[in-house]
Amino acid sequence: MTALKLDLEWRTTLATVLLFPGLIALGFWQLDRAQEKSELALSESQRATAAAIDVVSLLEMPTEERAYRAVTVNGEYVPDAVILLDNQIRDGRYGHDVYGIFYDRDSGQHILLNRGWVPGDASRRSVPQVEVPRGEFALSTSAYVPPGEPYILAEDQFTSLEWPLLVQTVSSPALRKILRDDLSGSLVATELRLLAQEPTGFRRDWPVVNVSPEKHQGYAVQWFTMAAALLVFFVIRSSNILSLGRVGGPPKKSSDSSSDTVSAKENTADHKE
Repeated sequence: MTALKLDLEWRTTLATVLLFPGLIALGFWQLDRAQEKSELALSESQRATAAAIDVVSLLEMPTEERAYRAVTVNGEYVPDAVILLDNQIRDGRYGHDVYGIFYDRDSGQHILLNRGWVPGDASRRSVPQVEVPRGEFALSTSAYVPPGEPYILAEDQFTSLEWPLLVQTVSSPALRKILRDDLSGSLVATELRLLAQEPTGFRRDWPVVNVSPEKHQGYAVQWFTMAAALLVFFVIRSSNILSLGRVGGPPKKSSDSSSDTVSAKENTADHKE
């Protein structure tokens, strides 16, 4: 039986040595990311279902622990203060997220309160005219901490506050500075989002950042599959494994063929006699 033989071609061997460990490492990295997303999703779910807290308790928490915490506020909106977050798309339609500045009496702090989405003028020739509710409100909200820095074409620049204020991001240093100057420094850094059942809001189905671990698990399977395919290719290319098990030599003749040959020889002998 033929023995397994290796014939290592240097280019194939070098490519395998370089690529195989990297593909395996990428697969395990995606599994680690899936684990992180699972833990993050569990943590956010626990925060969202925990008892509501007030603004004072929120400010005592580290920023990374504030996300999705239920927060109650009591107070009133700052008159005329409307901030429109630009380039917010819902169902393929251009619009804005509407922010009000809410004064929370219990903490003495001003809060950027996201009231929801409104359609806008895609030609950008006008901005929506949004009314600011008047009176005292006790509202239920959810703290929102963005997962990273937003992508913007250029930093917003402000010389004065003119309502409504159109911005590319509510986390820009320039916006925060001019608001703090106008509000005497009492502005909470964390954005609050008005819950769907509360009054004074608009459409509140904000896009959800995908934290599902299944996506990363799928990527891991792809990387491991590529590593396996590379290994199979290397073995086939560098060995005689495909020929193992093949039996050499000519095929055996059938008994009928042998009998016909013997009969033919006998007939030939008879004719010669």
